[in-house]
Amino acid sequence: MNKKEILEFITKNPIAYMATVDEAGKPRVRAMGTYKADETNGIIFSMQTPKDVYKQVKKNPDTELCYFANGIQVRVCGGLEEVTDQSLKEKIAEDRPFLKPGIDANGWGFVGAFKVKNARATVLDMSKQEPAGTPKTWIDL
Repeated sequence: MNKKEILEFITKNPIAYMATVDEAGKPRVRAMGTYKADETNGIIFSMQTPKDVYKQVKKNPDTELCYFANGIQVRVCGGLEEVTDQSLKEKIAEDRPFLKPGIDANGWGFVGAFKVKNARATVLDMSKQEPAGTPKTWIDL
């Protein structure tokens, strides 16, 4: 897959398993819905700021994401950088109405928007037999 195909795969399969590190240095993984993935904006996520994942990302922005569908695994590594664009937050809230009660009660600070900076991806097609130890190909996103 090339960059365009990877971003299209992510758009069609937006649920990622996001790995972070907690305050004790232990790994934490959870499913996250990708908000947007394209060549203009990169990969964008939103999260609720009261959640542990937000605190973990603010302390250590390094992450790895894993997307999977139909025997294809796409892993993306990079650093999460908070995006302060208010219009983006408003668009996220419009597209994700479940955030509205939290925003109404707590203000716009309830929602954090993040872009994956220096994103690189590797793809594994599980239908192909690759010998163990085959070097991974990393693609800059």
